[in-house]
Amino acid sequence: MPEVQTQTIQPDVAFVRELMNNGGDSLKKCFQCGNCSVVCNISPDNQPFPRKEMIWAQWGLKDKLVANADIWLCHNCNDCSTHCPRGAKPGDVMAAIRNTSFARLAGFEFMGTLLQSPVKLPLLFAVPAILIAVVIAMASKKDFLSIQPIVFSNMMPVSAIDFVFLPAVGFAVIAAIMGAKKFWNEMSRSTPDRSSASGSFFQAATAVLVGILKHEKLAKCETNAPRFKSHLFTMYGFIMLFITTNIVAAMYYLTKFGIADFVQTPLPLSHPVKILGNLGAIFAVTGVTLIVHRRYAFARKDVGKSSYYDNHFIFILYGTILTGILAELIRLGEATGLAFAIYYIHLILVFVLLVYGPFSKFAHIIYRFLAMTYSKMIERDRARS
Repeated sequence: MPEVQTQTIQPDVAFVRELMNNGGDSLKKCFQCGNCSVVCNISPDNQPFPRKEMIWAQWGLKDKLVANADIWLCHNCNDCSTHCPRGAKPGDVMAAIRNTSFARLAGFEFMGTLLQSPVKLPLLFAVPAILIAVVIAMASKKDFLSIQPIVFSNMMPVSAIDFVFLPAVGFAVIAAIMGAKKFWNEMSRSTPDRSSASGSFFQAATAVLVGILKHEKLAKCETNAPRFKSHLFTMYGFIMLFITTNIVAAMYYLTKFGIADFVQTPLPLSHPVKILGNLGAIFAVTGVTLIVHRRYAFARKDVGKSSYYDNHFIFILYGTILTGILAELIRLGEATGLAFAIYYIHLILVFVLLVYGPFSKFAHIIYRFLAMTYSKMIERDRARS
């Protein structure tokens, strides 16, 4: 008689509680009917989600979930929650699993732990607030409040911005790389059909990037179909702002080192780079406003539960773009004290967005991109044989 192979499952009850506290409090209602996997338009035929993730969540199988690429292939369309006959809200559970993954995948786990708790939020804001204030006190021009016209670099010179942000952003980049490497290794070991990974990373990544720029997956959502437009506006808005920032930086240093002679900042409103930046700001604020309107007012049920991670991310995005717009408008209105105060707040929010990004929901950009790339490499979307 052949020997029977057994496998021992060790549920992590603390992890189940963590999921429930992070927005997945309905997971116990699931009775594994499989309806969620059937109605999802972006779930692959082979090893579909989120049915298996629901049972793993109920069992507290932390290692299987955190290393699972499929939690990132889910775009939170919420079609599964809409059609769930038990009200188990698989969309909320999948979001909760992603939320618990940020700290565990973070390159420096202590930072991920800090970002998990609202109680630690004042400390996280105090660090850049104090640091930037000290640098302003040391590097600003004397009596900068009385200098006309208003130039923000009189308060915070470019060299001072570099002193604060370059090391901090460098730390964030290292953390992001560490988290990405950890996730890729764990995903490669645990994802279904990993043995069939034969595609080129570059080819798969290129195809995924094109799909992201088109928002192909979000276009398949039904319950959350309006998110397609709001996310598209937000993404392209921040891309334009990112390009603008880098062009301005390049112009500054090329002029400083005598390589070229560009117009000094602040650029006139008619300058092409200024137009690009202002257009990006309009796109970004429109997109985030639509997101806020749907999530907190118009369609809260369709969007799903808003966790601390969601609220923190949206607040930082919205605050960053609004303070940037207000700083420019108030500067043009020549309200000196208010303009510099808003710009100071803007710098703090930019620091929080960029430096804490790898440990917050902002990191979903990294993990979703990697999961989609790996999925493309192993042909997760192929039909079931």
